[in-house]
Amino acid sequence: AEEQPSDRAVAASRRRRTMASASEPEAAPSASVLEAPPPEKRQTKAEKKEAADAFSDRLNSTPAACSEAEAFRTADDTFKGVSDAAISALCSVSAEALPAGALVVMECWCLLHGEPPSVSKCQELAKDPGDFRLVGMSSMQCLSAEEFATIVERTSGLDVKELEASQTPAKEALVLMLPWLFAASKLHQWAQEARAKPEED
Repeated sequence: AEEQPSDRAVAASRRRRTMASASEPEAAPSASVLEAPPPEKRQTKAEKKEAADAFSDRLNSTPAACSEAEAFRTADDTFKGVSDAAISALCSVSAEALPAGALVVMECWCLLHGEPPSVSKCQELAKDPGDFRLVGMSSMQCLSAEEFATIVERTSGLDVKELEASQTPAKEALVLMLPWLFAASKLHQWAQEARAKPEED
């Protein structure tokens, strides 16, 4: 009978192909490193935490050879350090007292959690600060193309300075949420474009 290659030989062959494809100097981190295949369904809280932790490990071990990865690393680390009190402050604010940009940020945050976009839904999510923080690139991957386009379009004209200048007690969280949305959107777009390039060549 014809001898089949061992699992070890197959694995070694795959590693050689991977190393060869990654040998270009000054290469940006591959899209596959920064984004796994999109999940097929919305994630549970435990799954979201596992995905977020796994992505953080991949990102922290990946050289920041592209500005999008470095910007997201900074925004994600900063947002993940926001206090429970700052997130809880979102629950008590009146929508009428918030600047327009704040309303957009809160509605977009709902999409990251697989919820319909509304200020009241965001306030409901903010009642659990730990879960509220459980966003990452896996959250972006769960979005439909239409939802992602909505986030990009609605946040594109926003300015963090507007949120900083507002008198709302929720601004401590909002001024970190908006940069996170900016950075995550740009990294997601970069990864999509990087994955599409081999198909175009």
